[in-house]
Amino acid sequence: MVDETIGKFRVISIPFDNVKTTSCAFIVKSGSADEPDPLAGVSHYLEHVVFRGTKKYDHFQLKYIVESVGGVLNAFTERRATVFYIKVPEMNFLKSFDVLKSLVFEPTIDEESVEIERKVILEEYKMNRDDPVSYLHDLLFENVWEGPFGRPILGYEDTIRSISKEELVEYHDKMYFPRNMIVVLAGRVNGAFIDVVRKELEKIDKEGEKKDNGFPNFTYPSSAIYEVRNDMEQVHIALAKPVPGMESSDYPAMALLNTALGSGMSSLLFHEIREKEGLVYDIYSQIYALRETGVLVIYSSMSPSNLGRFFEKLKKLLSSIQILEKFDYGKNRLLGKLEMMTESPGSVMGFVVDRLVCGLESYDMDSLMEEIKSLNRLDFEKVAKEVLSGSWAVFGLGPDSARLDFSILEV
Repeated sequence: MVDETIGKFRVISIPFDNVKTTSCAFIVKSGSADEPDPLAGVSHYLEHVVFRGTKKYDHFQLKYIVESVGGVLNAFTERRATVFYIKVPEMNFLKSFDVLKSLVFEPTIDEESVEIERKVILEEYKMNRDDPVSYLHDLLFENVWEGPFGRPILGYEDTIRSISKEELVEYHDKMYFPRNMIVVLAGRVNGAFIDVVRKELEKIDKEGEKKDNGFPNFTYPSSAIYEVRNDMEQVHIALAKPVPGMESSDYPAMALLNTALGSGMSSLLFHEIREKEGLVYDIYSQIYALRETGVLVIYSSMSPSNLGRFFEKLKKLLSSIQILEKFDYGKNRLLGKLEMMTESPGSVMGFVVDRLVCGLESYDMDSLMEEIKSLNRLDFEKVAKEVLSGSWAVFGLGPDSARLDFSILEV
């Protein structure tokens, strides 16, 4: 793995032998948390619009050059970054890299493209509102993270309708400059490829400046938040708790705890609440982490008649020592999943990109694995007691009949 400066870019190369594909990502260190309130959703809007065409390629050519050889061209927006990436056969890398570079730096943002994508994004916004899982998570973050970190990444219907072509052009000009980016390559990354990438990146001399947007504090709502949707047969529940961020020395133990708690069919929550009780179809836990802070979320859905028993069982599990019995499962599963990632260039690049997107400078998977291997039961017990006990913010979405049993969860 090589981490170097090429021109004004930070470039990370992860070579793999005996593979025939190459992946590349441009990480723009600007996401929804960087947006002023009137432009909520502009990062995601821009991510869409650049695919409408560039100075060198029209919207069909952009996709066809990559997809016609079986490759992938895509992008996503997070709170602290927007990422554009390709994965292609080795023989097609240089042409696809040119497409990716043109997409990021030379989009032709015209009125027609802006209006077409406005309709597309509004459809995506409506789809998210109709999807109870997506909508519930948006509701959760709006209430536990203050300011722009808590806003939906897509923005709001009124901001999506009001963002103009001029504002998109200005935002692109302000945020898309080399020192605000990281380029990551993985797979068949040979010397000839690096020479071409170096030559192309050194041509881009744009300067800019971006302020650090800090990080959000976790705020507990004064009571449980429940939104009535009488067209639903189930009630969807999410519980949230603040946890250490990725830079914390406790984060590896926290990742182990999350795995033991709600990752896989053998996890504590799945085994005890679905397999033994039959109260739910799906239940899992997940960490949403930034560098400085994070949120542990437990999600499930069930019939309203099961809600009371669900909370009763969940509270008992979170306050018991049963989680300690899952130490070996959590540790071995977490290490195993990381080890399996090392076989795939795309997975390793994804791991590196995810950590950089969260604001970390460090991305070494081997170091993380060593930290996890060194964890003992006392480390696990300490973090479990600190995290699982106390108050959990509770959010729900479903029919009015489920609201009767609804309450803040105290463990």
